[in-house]
Amino acid sequence: MTLAAVAALLASTHVAAEIKADASLTDQGMMDGRSYHQKFYKKDNCKVCHGTDAPSVRPADDACLKCHKVDKLAKKTARKGEELWQNPHNNLHYGKEVPCTVCHGEHEAKQPLCNDCHTFKFTKHKQ
Repeated sequence: MTLAAVAALLASTHVAAEIKADASLTDQGMMDGRSYHQKFYKKDNCKVCHGTDAPSVRPADDACLKCHKVDKLAKKTARKGEELWQNPHNNLHYGKEVPCTVCHGEHEAKQPLCNDCHTFKFTKHKQ
């Protein structure tokens, strides 16, 4: 699917309902998302991550990295011994360079990229 097709699809699914003041879009059943990011799900607050209030693409990594530091994440998810390079935030194949949205979806559940080929588990993965 082309970027233009994705943008058209997103535009066609725009919710035109009235937004209640001080209620999150998730609370109103208008958007799915992570409960710990709900404070951002207010009307006209998409720009916190997307940089615009009318997003058509996933946010860039720098939006995630404003709050989540990759070195801190790599340390938190570090493994030892033979599992050393099974760290999702600092792995053998990509180091610390995997874009956040490859493994994490704010409005949709996702699985770690590693699961495409490997069978080791990330029990604390936040989809």
